[in-house]
Amino acid sequence: MSQEAKNPSSNAQTIARNSFWYGLEMVVSIGATLLTSIIVANVIGKARLGPYIYVGWLTNITAGVGGNGLAVTTQKYMAEYLNRGEGAIARAIYSYALRLQTLIAIAITAVGLPLALLEGKPGYRLVSAVLVMCMAPRMVAYIPSQANMAGERLRRNTGPALLGGAIGVALTLFSLWMGWGLRGIACSFALGSTVEAVGKLYSVRRWLAPLPTGTISPELKKRMHSYSGRGLVLMVLNIVVWDRSDILILHWMNSDVGQVALFGISFGFTDKLLMLPNAFAGSLGATMMAQFGRDEERVREIMISGARYGFLVALPLLVGMACISKPFITLAYKAEFQTMIPVLTLAALLAIPKALNLAPTLLLQTVEKQGFLIWIGCICGAVDIGLDFLLTPGYGAVGATLANGTAQTLAAVLLWVWVYRYYEKDLRLGEFGRIALSGALMAGLVLLVQHVVPISGYLGLALSIVTGALGWLGALRLTGAISPTDGKRLRLIGRRLPVRFQSILDRCLSLLSTEPAP
Repeated sequence: MSQEAKNPSSNAQTIARNSFWYGLEMVVSIGATLLTSIIVANVIGKARLGPYIYVGWLTNITAGVGGNGLAVTTQKYMAEYLNRGEGAIARAIYSYALRLQTLIAIAITAVGLPLALLEGKPGYRLVSAVLVMCMAPRMVAYIPSQANMAGERLRRNTGPALLGGAIGVALTLFSLWMGWGLRGIACSFALGSTVEAVGKLYSVRRWLAPLPTGTISPELKKRMHSYSGRGLVLMVLNIVVWDRSDILILHWMNSDVGQVALFGISFGFTDKLLMLPNAFAGSLGATMMAQFGRDEERVREIMISGARYGFLVALPLLVGMACISKPFITLAYKAEFQTMIPVLTLAALLAIPKALNLAPTLLLQTVEKQGFLIWIGCICGAVDIGLDFLLTPGYGAVGATLANGTAQTLAAVLLWVWVYRYYEKDLRLGEFGRIALSGALMAGLVLLVQHVVPISGYLGLALSIVTGALGWLGALRLTGAISPTDGKRLRLIGRRLPVRFQSILDRCLSLLSTEPAP
């Protein structure tokens, strides 16, 4: 067994390092995307934006179905063989997956392009065609992205993602200024996606170049195909529950096309907020798959700790968004978007269980037990679709939000019950409970201040945000949710910050936990 497998602190350092780079990517992406989405919504309007979101959703799920199954397989088996010291086979896995993914991307684009041009909604055909064409670079980018994660080199994904995102945002704003509308937005998105794909391909090529070229045995290829096939089925099912297939039913069942925009924007916000805890989960997944090749017993313990930290990051963001949804939407959007307030509030609160889903999902994928994930997808998919047909005709975006959130909650319960029964692990529910209580205390304080202090506008919104941040930190201290061990682990992440910020982080952690600053 390697020294890294024996020493859990090395895993913490790796997760901390990767979380920093992944988190940096997510923070910049969240800020830029949220600002851009607000500007786009106000310039384009609810009625015109609805069909665009619908077409974008169709291309997103097509790219996801066509790309993620093979990409996750790449990460799984590259991580396994890299940590066995068999880099030649890992390189062969990457080359094989990249060739196959490229062929799949070309085939899907070739089928989708004529459909967009011939069957697309009048006035949106060119936009639809551009969105279809940018599926190819997005699908190809999945492979090098997962290869970097397999090698626990998340830093190599950060640069291309930031560059592609910056180009996309800048061109989007420029196209709006020039009056190019949705066509300019679609082209900006396509160019940004292409730049990101090229950058990630180059990054993997650089670190794989010194490795010898190996071959994939028939047995390994069979395992990869089987794993990828189950991953594809799982992705299709996940799209029903997580990736807003509710939009499809909402589009069919409700005559108000603007409801699609309300639902899409609200879930877009919650998805962006979840990117921060997912940044930690992404580095966690990379370490879990790497650890699977070194010491399988450690994988389960890493999963529980990872889920707790993801919950610690997600809860204040989602609860905070629910608390400030009314002043935020009132200030950021035109009057026609005010009906989005209850949708965003519900979407944020019902996304909390989703923050608890990723860690056990990564565990089941790591240990090659995807069958249970497929079973959960079938059950929750049926619940989601049934509730969509029941609720969306009369309640529109609110009904779709309730349906999606109910399915997410059910999935979280089933996943954690399975983990408890199969592994007989202490889930440390008391620690999760203290975090949940901290979130409730924070929400109560924010709502009390909003009710008592008669301040509105930007000053009122700023006061709510500051109150929430201070309330969250105070609640963590009051409930003892941050342990001395947490303080040590969080300082590992802080070592990537400038020295001035490290000292600030040390003082904050000393206030939150009983572990003294070094």
